[in-house]
Amino acid sequence: MNKLARHLAIGTAVLALLGVSVFALAGMARAAVDAWSAHVVYSRDRLPAVDTALVLGTAPFGVGGQDQHTLSWRLDTAAALWHDGKVERFIVSGIRLGDDYDEAAIMRGELAVRGVPTRVIELDHGGDRTWHSIVRARYVFGRRRLLIVSQPDHLARALFLAHHVGIEAWGVPARGNNYGGLYGTLIGNAVSLAAFVDVLRGPTAAIIAAGLPR
Repeated sequence: MNKLARHLAIGTAVLALLGVSVFALAGMARAAVDAWSAHVVYSRDRLPAVDTALVLGTAPFGVGGQDQHTLSWRLDTAAALWHDGKVERFIVSGIRLGDDYDEAAIMRGELAVRGVPTRVIELDHGGDRTWHSIVRARYVFGRRRLLIVSQPDHLARALFLAHHVGIEAWGVPARGNNYGGLYGTLIGNAVSLAAFVDVLRGPTAAIIAAGLPR
């Protein structure tokens, strides 16, 4: 084997080892996040008295234009909190890409259809990621206690992040899951690892300043 081939073989082996290590570390991160958060995900009848629920956004439609029920299920759960008298206000947090795509505005409209008054719904247009939504709930909207609404496999990460920015939070699980199948598992592991990175970096001024509330 010539020198170039030997160097290529060594480089390939190193990259493969790094890839395996990252996958393993991501899996460990997700297990840690899930274990840490399991005790603060409650059914509606066990929730403590909390003023505000944060509803985390996601795309209302799939990439092919098909109905994406994940967001609808979150909104069903959020509206039930209102009708059960569990919360007095909502923050709906999601991505805004101009006037044509605004997850927070979509969520407000859908909650109104479900009987929630728009006057109790605050919009956060800066929720590009779960980390951003959590940081902004603390530093822009000033919340120290929250109920957080999402699917169970998303709630664990959201609650982990909330704890590390000084929010006392409880999870309210909606129907369904975000990270199904092998691809979903890999994504769920990767974003759990990213959550640790976010916590280590801490909130930034850019996250806090983005997407001014309306």
